[in-house]
Formats: sequence, structure tokens, C-alpha cells
Amino acid sequence: MSGLSEILRPDSFEDFVGQEHLFGAGALLRVAIEQDNLFSAILYGPPGCGKSSVARLIGKYTTYEVVHLNGAFLKVDEVKRWEEYAYNFRGIRKVVLFVDEIHRLNKKQQDVFLPGVETGTYVLIGTTTESPQHMINPALLSRCRVLRFKKLSPEDLTKILERAIRYVGVGVEENVLSFIVENANGDARFALSTYELLVNIAKVKNKQVVDSEILQLYAGEDYFKYTATEHYNLASAFIKSIRGSDPDAALYYMARMINGGEDPRFIARRLVILASEDIGLADPFALVLAVATMQAVEMVGMPECLLNLAECVIYLSLAPKSNSSYLAINRAMEAAKETMNVPVPKHLLNVEGSGYRYPHDYGGFVRQEYLPEELRNQRFYLPKNISKEGKIWEVYRKIWPDRFEK
Repeated sequence: MSGLSEILRPDSFEDFVGQEHLFGAGALLRVAIEQDNLFSAILYGPPGCGKSSVARLIGKYTTYEVVHLNGAFLKVDEVKRWEEYAYNFRGIRKVVLFVDEIHRLNKKQQDVFLPGVETGTYVLIGTTTESPQHMINPALLSRCRVLRFKKLSPEDLTKILERAIRYVGVGVEENVLSFIVENANGDARFALSTYELLVNIAKVKNKQVVDSEILQLYAGEDYFKYTATEHYNLASAFIKSIRGSDPDAALYYMARMINGGEDPRFIARRLVILASEDIGLADPFALVLAVATMQAVEMVGMPECLLNLAECVIYLSLAPKSNSSYLAINRAMEAAKETMNVPVPKHLLNVEGSGYRYPHDYGGFVRQEYLPEELRNQRFYLPKNISKEGKIWEVYRKIWPDRFEK
């Protein structure tokens, strides 16, 4: 048994798990494939979410010849040869260059795709785990659609693993399945490779089911004790301790998670979220520090990145707290859902003679209505007079005094 992630790649739309917004009935990418009318695109999303599997669907459902390349090893001259090949067969055979990890080519090298895409000599489809806005040549990006792939949900991973179990014939206990799903963090490739390793251990032990004993051999005593329930319990206590301004408790629960085998990147991501959700405008630097910490964790790795995490945890714990931004966007989202068909006010449209007053012509601020008439009395942001947000509160009250009269 080898290469489960390759063996179990979906062969049809029905087999594809997740990405309903792209492959559900009537979805953009599915329609393009079914109608045999592809467009150049960048498929952007986290590892193991199904980007590379699109090549197999294109090969099955379309008349395009799929040239599968990898940006990590691709040379400019090779792209030029494929462009010449596609040009020589124009009108006879349609060609799609499917380039995995296209971000591995630098922006200068990516220029080589421009002539072929511009003239329609071939269709380019690139996959990347990195932000296209940062890693893809702007000229190339303007000629491609960016299609975002979402991280697979625990339910999606469970479906994929159940398919693997049926194929291999070696079952797993419920707690083992939960362990694989939790540790995969939305990555189907990682989930399948973990299952494959566990199956190999089971076969050595002459077992037909991966049980807790095998999981303990694979993950070790500490990992075995750190169950999915414990993960959520400790994460909850960790966040609530920071929100409650207790650095000692926050450090303790973080240490528990780390000792249990928690991915420090998970902790760093939670700190970034908390910095905006619970501290917000009371101390905007909290978000800057949290993002810097997340980057440091990625670059430094264990065990040294614990120093970065500890520094950030202490700072966030003792920072002033405000959830006004969190509440504001929730109010705005609710209002937006209920008023999706309300038109934008005429004076805010980008048309000549709209009546829009340019604030810079009035010293930086001029009173005019920005919300639609139907929402004229709505307030989403309710500032708190706390720490640095107090200064924002003062500015807001000064320029829009009527909003503070109620």
C-alpha cells in the first residue's frame, strides 16, 4: 500500500469532497469544466484541500490535453517549449498548462506565461498556498481568475478517511479517527498519510483495527493523553485567561497545550484573532505584536518560538480590553444580510455629476450622508472610552456629534 492521497484522488465531481462553492451544481469551475471551456486561473488555498485534484477532473471531463508541471522544478525554457507545442496544435488540440506551486517561480520567471495566456495559445491553471497578491506577477494575475479553495472541515476529512478505510480494509477506533482529523487541521493529504502510517503499525501488530495502543505507539504518551476534548478545553481556558487579564493562567494553559503536542501555529493564530476580538482599538499594537508573533513562530519553530509566544501572551493578557470592533462588524453583517438589495446612494457612485463632496476639498472632513436612506439611523460602531480607544471616541464624537445624542 502506498500513496493513498494519489490513489484516492477524486475521479468525478461526485467524489470530490468539499469546495461546494466551486464544484457544486452550477458552480463556476464545475460549469467551465462541464462546458469544456476553461479559463486561466490561480487556485489559492491551504495544503491538502483539493487544488491539484482539479487536473484529474479536467483530464476526465474535457478535451483539453493536461500538461502537469511543478513550479519547484520548472524552467523557463520548458514553458517556452510547451508554448510552442500548443501553438503548433492550435485549432487541433486544446492545451492547459497545470502548474502546481506556481509561486515557486519568481515574478520575473512568471513573465514567461504572459504571451501564451494573452494570445490564448494555452490555458494556464496554477496552484498556490501563498497569497496571489503577494506571490504572483501582477500582469499575470490580471489575466487570471483567482479561485479560493477553503480548508476542509472535520466532516470533510472524516468522509475522506472513511473512503480510505473502505479501500484499505483496516478500521480505526473512534478516538483514533478524531485524533487524525484534529491533527490534520483541514489537510486531507496529511490525514491520509497519518492513517497510512497507523495502518502499517497495525499490520506489524497483526491487527485489523487501529486502536488506542497503536495510536500511543505512533504519537507517544503525551500525544495520547491530549485528546480532542482536552484540546478544546485547554484552548478555551487559554483564551478566557487572556481575556480575563491573567497572564499566569494563560501561560499555564499554553504550556499544557504545548506539552500535549499542540501545534504552536494554532496558538499563534488564536492570539491574532484574540488581539482584534478582545483588545481591538483599546490597544491597536496588540494586533501588530500578535501578527509578528505568528510570523516568528513560522520562521523560528519549536522550541525557541515558545519565547515569542510567551511574550505575546503576557502582553495581550495585560493589555486593555475592548470588543467594540467585534460587536460593530457583527451588527454590520446582520444589517447587510437584511438589506442586500438596497442601492448605494447616488452621490457615492463613481459617475459624473453625482453630487459627491470630496473631503479633501473641505480640509479633510465634510458632513454628508454615507449610509443608504433606509439605514440612516443605524449605528454599528459604539466606541468605548477605554485607553487608546478613548482618543478614537473623542474624534468620533467631535465629527459626528449627533450620533452621541441618543
